[in-house]
Amino acid sequence: MTTLIDVNPCRPAPRAARTVEVLGVRWPAHKAHAVVAGLVAAVFGLVFLGSPQVTAWVTGVVVLAVWWGERYLPGKAAVAPASNPPGIS
Repeated sequence: MTTLIDVNPCRPAPRAARTVEVLGVRWPAHKAHAVVAGLVAAVFGLVFLGSPQVTAWVTGVVVLAVWWGERYLPGKAAVAPASNPPGIS
Protein backbone atom coordinates (compact mmCIF):
# COMPACT_ATOMS: atom_id res chain seq x y z
CA MET A 1 0.00 0.00 0.00
CA THR A 2 1.29 3.42 -0.88
CA THR A 3 0.47 6.48 1.18
CA LEU A 4 1.12 10.15 0.73
CA ILE A 5 2.45 12.06 3.72
CA ASP A 6 2.46 15.81 3.26
CA VAL A 7 5.33 17.83 4.63
CA ASN A 8 4.12 20.54 6.96
CA PRO A 9 6.16 23.74 6.38
CA CYS A 10 5.07 25.10 9.79
CA ARG A 11 6.67 22.19 11.63
CA PRO A 12 10.21 22.86 12.88
CA ALA A 13 13.02 20.84 11.35
CA PRO A 14 14.26 17.94 13.49
CA ARG A 15 17.38 18.61 15.50
CA ALA A 16 20.52 16.68 14.69
CA ALA A 17 21.59 14.11 17.26
CA ARG A 18 24.45 15.11 19.54
CA THR A 19 27.64 13.31 18.55
CA VAL A 20 30.98 12.63 20.20
CA GLU A 21 34.25 12.14 18.37
CA VAL A 22 35.80 8.76 19.28
CA LEU A 23 39.09 7.95 17.51
CA GLY A 24 38.02 9.97 14.47
CA VAL A 25 34.54 8.44 14.26
CA ARG A 26 31.36 10.31 15.22
CA TRP A 27 29.20 8.39 17.71
CA PRO A 28 25.81 9.41 19.05
CA ALA A 29 26.40 10.79 22.55
CA HIS A 30 23.93 8.42 24.22
CA LYS A 31 25.86 5.41 22.90
CA ALA A 32 29.22 6.74 24.08
CA HIS A 33 27.76 7.49 27.53
CA ALA A 34 26.31 3.96 27.71
CA VAL A 35 29.69 2.40 26.89
CA VAL A 36 31.46 4.49 29.54
CA ALA A 37 28.77 3.72 32.13
CA GLY A 38 29.06 0.02 31.29
CA LEU A 39 32.83 0.04 31.76
CA VAL A 40 32.49 1.80 35.11
CA ALA A 41 29.78 -0.64 36.22
CA ALA A 42 31.94 -3.61 35.15
CA VAL A 43 34.96 -2.41 37.11
CA PHE A 44 32.92 -1.67 40.24
CA GLY A 45 31.04 -4.95 39.87
CA LEU A 46 34.20 -7.02 39.67
CA VAL A 47 35.89 -5.14 42.51
CA PHE A 48 32.97 -5.09 44.94
CA LEU A 49 30.95 -8.18 43.96
CA GLY A 50 33.68 -10.47 42.67
CA SER A 51 31.23 -12.54 40.63
CA PRO A 52 31.65 -12.33 36.85
CA GLN A 53 28.08 -13.53 36.27
CA VAL A 54 26.50 -10.86 38.51
CA THR A 55 28.85 -8.26 37.02
CA ALA A 56 27.71 -9.16 33.50
CA TRP A 57 24.04 -8.75 34.47
CA VAL A 58 24.65 -5.47 36.29
CA THR A 59 26.69 -4.13 33.37
CA GLY A 60 24.00 -5.10 30.87
CA VAL A 61 21.28 -3.41 32.90
CA VAL A 62 23.35 -0.24 33.32
CA VAL A 63 24.19 -0.03 29.60
CA LEU A 64 20.57 -0.59 28.62
CA ALA A 65 19.27 1.97 31.13
CA VAL A 66 21.72 4.68 30.06
CA TRP A 67 21.26 3.97 26.33
CA TRP A 68 17.46 4.07 26.42
CA GLY A 69 17.25 6.69 29.14
CA GLU A 70 19.32 9.25 27.28
CA ARG A 71 17.82 8.42 23.91
CA TYR A 72 14.28 9.04 25.08
CA LEU A 73 14.83 12.14 27.19
CA PRO A 74 12.32 14.89 26.40
CA GLY A 75 13.26 16.76 23.25
CA LYS A 76 15.39 13.97 21.80
CA ALA A 77 12.86 11.42 20.61
CA ALA A 78 11.83 11.19 16.98
CA VAL A 79 8.43 12.63 16.25
CA ALA A 80 6.16 11.32 13.52
CA PRO A 81 4.38 13.78 11.26
CA ALA A 82 0.97 14.86 12.58
CA SER A 83 -0.65 13.47 9.43
CA ASN A 84 0.23 9.87 10.37
CA PRO A 85 -2.62 7.78 11.76
CA PRO A 86 -2.25 6.55 15.36
CA GLY A 87 0.18 3.66 15.71
CA ILE A 88 2.35 4.61 12.74
CA SER A 89 5.53 6.48 13.52
